[in-house]
Amino acid sequence: MANDSPEYETNPSDPSPKKQQNHRMSVPWKRIGLCVCVALMVYGGVRLIGYFNDLQRSRQTTQELREALAEAQTAEPIPEEPDEENEASSEEPPQPAAETAIPEQLSAEDTGGAAAISGNLPAMAGSDRAAAVSDKLPVVEYPNGYALVPRIQELRKKSEYIIGWITMDDLDEPVVHKDNTFFLNHDAMGKKNVNGAIFMDQGTSLLTRPYTILLYGHNMKTGAMFGNLRKYEEFSYCFKHRFLQFDTLYEEGKFEIFAVATISLTPGKAKYIDLAGLQSTDRKTRAAALEALINISPHGRFNEVDEEDQILLLITCVGDDDERLIVAAKRV
Repeated sequence: MANDSPEYETNPSDPSPKKQQNHRMSVPWKRIGLCVCVALMVYGGVRLIGYFNDLQRSRQTTQELREALAEAQTAEPIPEEPDEENEASSEEPPQPAAETAIPEQLSAEDTGGAAAISGNLPAMAGSDRAAAVSDKLPVVEYPNGYALVPRIQELRKKSEYIIGWITMDDLDEPVVHKDNTFFLNHDAMGKKNVNGAIFMDQGTSLLTRPYTILLYGHNMKTGAMFGNLRKYEEFSYCFKHRFLQFDTLYEEGKFEIFAVATISLTPGKAKYIDLAGLQSTDRKTRAAALEALINISPHGRFNEVDEEDQILLLITCVGDDDERLIVAAKRV
């Protein structure tokens, strides 16, 4: 007996009524998904354009400062009182009248105690006195006192934040100083910029020559700021470009790289390095921290350094929020 009931074809192009209903219900969701995708693409495009514009503005700012640097007069250094609005030189310089005068801004920990530096130690045996003094690194004054380096002085006419200039391989940038957050998204002129600027740690004082200078910069994929520091993880590149120039307000300086390492900021981890130890003026603490840094450097010990050397630490972020890439150099 023939079956008079309608037969539905199984051709996907001719779906059953139930499939047609499901198809009609899915159309709005597809449209919503498409709209979301378009919106994300537009947002990403706007952000990309913003990054590109910031990069161009950052380069223009640096170029303007480079031109000012090139035009700087090679005149004799002119003494200048520290600017109260700039933390890099906010304290009054030590008075030269008394040979044993200690800058008031330096703490007992930084100086090893005012008595130890000035020589006003309590009565004690000669050997005990020598041991007390040698435990701490002495305060080091600048060779030319507080006479400004002319080229840096010229830059300060452009921006009061500038306290130095760094040149290494393809990096040629001003160094600024204010705090540890402002220049994460402002350029050296103080203008908003996602590339930020290379800045000195807010805890570093230039009142006397610091034993340790910490400089921070973004690890930009474009290579801007400290984006090219990762190249120094390759030994041949590092050795070829191991010298760099860093001039501050009061002193020019040539430095040589002695370690490159990715460190951990979490105590107890294998690559943990105590940055406070590297900044310590206690001889043993500083020596131990330097040794620990060299030990985790993949390049090994290709350049000697000791606790009395002035060191420059270039610090940038890596993929892990707990880690930092450090390129360490000592004053030649």
